[in-house]
Amino acid sequence: MSGMGTASPPPMPPPAYGMPPPMPMPAQQRSMLPMIGGALLLVAAILGIATWAYVIVAGTSFVNSFMPGGYGAQFVTGIILVCGAIEIILSLIALLGAVMAIMHRMWGVALAGSILGLFTIGFYGLASLLSLVALILIAISHKDFT
Repeated sequence: MSGMGTASPPPMPPPAYGMPPPMPMPAQQRSMLPMIGGALLLVAAILGIATWAYVIVAGTSFVNSFMPGGYGAQFVTGIILVCGAIEIILSLIALLGAVMAIMHRMWGVALAGSILGLFTIGFYGLASLLSLVALILIAISHKDFT
């Protein structure tokens, strides 16, 4: 070992940096239109359910108090029940559409819910009017849905 000197290790090469990671794209700003439309549709659906539940209860009570027994009372009560059930189902679909619009998901379901919400009438037609405004807001904000 006398003739060998101590050699220093070779110098470290510079770190191998690759290409920098791509910059993340800025998140696209979502408009508030679907959320506003969803809130209006939610109010319309709740009004529709409340209206038709009241019509079923009050209508059948009214018919049974003025037409006790008989085939006519059963027929009219059946019509009130069927119409009320159909309208409550339409209101529930509008409620589903409202939830989808608020979540910015499934534009087709939100649009279908707002269209079916037009038929729920509500007190003094208020639910139909709110559904119409919600339909317009949801239809023009198609790009905000995923």
